[in-house]
Amino acid sequence: MLLALATYPLVQVVSLAGGITLLSLFMALTGEIFLGLMLGWVAQLLFAAMRLAGQEIEIKSGLGLIQLIDPHEGGQSGILSAFLELLAGLVFFSMNGHHLLIQALSASYRVFPLGGEKFVTRVLEGLVGSTGEIFSIAMRISAPVIVGLILSDIVLGILSRAIPQMNVFLVAQPLQFGFGILLLMLSLPAVVWFFVRHFPLMVGVPGGAG
Repeated sequence: MLLALATYPLVQVVSLAGGITLLSLFMALTGEIFLGLMLGWVAQLLFAAMRLAGQEIEIKSGLGLIQLIDPHEGGQSGILSAFLELLAGLVFFSMNGHHLLIQALSASYRVFPLGGEKFVTRVLEGLVGSTGEIFSIAMRISAPVIVGLILSDIVLGILSRAIPQMNVFLVAQPLQFGFGILLLMLSLPAVVWFFVRHFPLMVGVPGGAG
């Protein structure tokens, strides 16, 4: 609401086609609400992908059963999911992501004028495509850790065949946990770079905001 009030002086005054009627006001208000929800969804897309990436890493490293109370989500979330989401929040503010959101909100009034055509088909296609993009982004973020843990499974399988006396199940769980945390720490710079590079593109602002 505060952002809308702040950008109101920058919005060009338009007139509704066919005059002002109760139906035209309702349709214009519905279109603006739908567009606002779409912009909010796109803005939190990377955060949802970070949470999903954390869940994928937790499942593979054996931490899937450990849950924390997450007041933000109104339920429970995993340790690594919460960690990656907090990391995304820190990067978001460090790169002036709130400035990018304000720029995107201001630009939305030029792309979709008040009371104008909202291109519902195009917006719905973008909504469906962005939903699938969550899984693609999550896989790219978690790929270094997931691939490393799969390779560790292969190595442990070879060791179990080469040294039958070794109890692989006894050492596999703590080894995968420690190795997964190590891989995650080593891949954090790449995760931060990925977030900084893709967030401006996803909200429709090519480049940083200072």
